[in-house]
Amino acid sequence: MSPRAGLEQLTPRQREILELMAKGLTNEDIAGALGISGATVKTHITALLATLDVSNRTEAAALLHAADDGAAVAALDEVLGRPGIAVLPLLALDDAPRSRTIARAIGSDLASLFACSCWFPVIAQVSTDNARALGTTSEAIGQALGARFLVDGTLRTSRGPGGAPGWRLTVQVDDVERRECLWTERYDFGDDEVFDVQETLAAIIVATAYPVLVARVQLGLRKTPRAQSAAAWELAHRGLGLCLRREAAGAVEARTRLVQALERDPTSVLAHYGLGLGAYDAVLNQWRPIDDARAQLLESATRCQELAPHVGEGYFLQARYHQTLGDHARAVPLLETAVAKNPSFAQAHALLAQTLHIIGRSDEGMVRMRHALRLGPRAFVSGLALLHFMRSEYHDALTQAEAAVAFAPRYTFARVVAASAAHFLGERDRADDHRRRLVADYPPFAPSHWLRNFGPEVDSVRRIGEALTALGLGA
Repeated sequence: MSPRAGLEQLTPRQREILELMAKGLTNEDIAGALGISGATVKTHITALLATLDVSNRTEAAALLHAADDGAAVAALDEVLGRPGIAVLPLLALDDAPRSRTIARAIGSDLASLFACSCWFPVIAQVSTDNARALGTTSEAIGQALGARFLVDGTLRTSRGPGGAPGWRLTVQVDDVERRECLWTERYDFGDDEVFDVQETLAAIIVATAYPVLVARVQLGLRKTPRAQSAAAWELAHRGLGLCLRREAAGAVEARTRLVQALERDPTSVLAHYGLGLGAYDAVLNQWRPIDDARAQLLESATRCQELAPHVGEGYFLQARYHQTLGDHARAVPLLETAVAKNPSFAQAHALLAQTLHIIGRSDEGMVRMRHALRLGPRAFVSGLALLHFMRSEYHDALTQAEAAVAFAPRYTFARVVAASAAHFLGERDRADDHRRRLVADYPPFAPSHWLRNFGPEVDSVRRIGEALTALGLGA
């Protein structure tokens, strides 16, 4: 039997377990990642070894690698066929030795992180070291390097508050094919922060610029004959964007778009992931019947894992599912798997931070939250608010929750945290104001449902329920 023929006889779950085995995971690791028992993992492994007619895990992994060689080559060809990115050496404007060293270090981190993101081919640094000598224009440099996108920037010394020494980093991304600047940003930091922030800055820059680059390329792909998949891609992104508004009405429209995307392309991981996120928000904010939302969340997690077991989205959604059951301990290994598969998965870092606190590992949780904020410095305000609330840091919780509702005024959960934090601070007027706005935006929200959905045995859940009841929010 050929490797591929044997693999085709495996069930989707057996194939998933085999792929995790091939990555070196133990039975215990696999059980934690998939949310199943160790005995179930062992049963699946026994069955897949028999199906593949091999005697041990090593032989099974070898068959998988042999069968996947052709697919790996095809995947590599697909990546290398996409437009290239070249990270040019950053210019130190004052040309001092230390400035050049820092500029080079940040540039090196940028190149490494762009390469780790895997969607675009990134030109090797050995080719970009003297890139500015290749031409006098961006177009000439890009053509010489075989890159459509150039990441460029400058570093100079500056003065902060009180005349303290500091630095100003300016970075931009140019589309040399269209002669456009796609994205630019400026960052200021103190001299004493140089070696602490250089990797952080690189991560923030890549996390911010990368979606812009992908969107530009996909814009071109939508003009190709693959109309169905392109339409599905666009619908999925529109649906995901509506989910991120965190509004009940937007959630209904988001679900419609995502279902339409799957009608065109049932294999769209992005659409399945969006439906899962929407289902969790429905549980969190009481926007849909809980059993219906939980079922959707689990189905989306399963489909993401079946379609793309090599990425983190399915594991993240499965962790969300366990969270809605109050089973936070089971969520931790799933989230750890999600961030191991994608270290830039900021949402998973943020959820892992909250979950670690719930199970008594608060200090680890704050470290994980810092990771999330590095990747999305303005994206996880409500998550940070909740973490502060969990730690009984009510002033910080209120500040962050009010920042979240300033960005998304109809975000039910942010209002819940703001009202609860203000209550425990004794700021009755602010608490009542958030309660009134919460009721105006979503009248059905009830503390009893909140407690039932997330477990009154969890201290922070209990305290939020206590605060909302004290504020007269209803049953």
